[in-house]
Amino acid sequence: MIFAIDDFAYIKNELSEFKLKLLLNIEDLNNPIFDEVFNSLKPHQQEQYLAYKTSEEAQKYQKERKEMLPYIDFNNLPEVLDDALIQKVMLYQKDGEVERAIFDALSEEHKTQISKLKWKVRDERESQRRASLTEEERKKEDEGTIGFYDSKEFNGNLFEPATVYEYILKYGIDPRNGNPETGESFQKKYTYNSKGEIIPREKEDD
Repeated sequence: MIFAIDDFAYIKNELSEFKLKLLLNIEDLNNPIFDEVFNSLKPHQQEQYLAYKTSEEAQKYQKERKEMLPYIDFNNLPEVLDDALIQKVMLYQKDGEVERAIFDALSEEHKTQISKLKWKVRDERESQRRASLTEEERKKEDEGTIGFYDSKEFNGNLFEPATVYEYILKYGIDPRNGNPETGESFQKKYTYNSKGEIIPREKEDD
């Protein structure tokens, strides 16, 4: 299943700038799925994209992306990513139109490895932050903190998974409702709209 197809499935009108950049990134970074994603578009959307990708705007965007991001061959990723490669991949996950483009190139194991490293980094930062507090400050903080896992609320603090998806990969639970969830089942039920917000797959995003 190519999840990127669902990013375009319910759009009837012209593609937004976000979607055009997403499609351009798929063609550049995750080319094996491009034809199938492109063929899922409506004819007028295909024409819109073909015009966009030859525009000065698209060429400028591609140049800026290449200057900002390290080179990674997403079509030949090893099964086990070392920390250095994971850190490079994480740079691609900072912008939605790039993150969504490489999503299908990452296996569930890759995503778990990335989530674990992110968690490790946050734990280390949180330990350093806690160490800088006085005993009184730590006590006050502990008394005023509701356990994140017990509350089943997703806050995205520094010492917690950064996204709902990362939390699911780590704990096997959707933090929004406390229900058991896996990365695969989550992706089958939800997608992202043009703003990067989680929405049910059946909800139209135009």
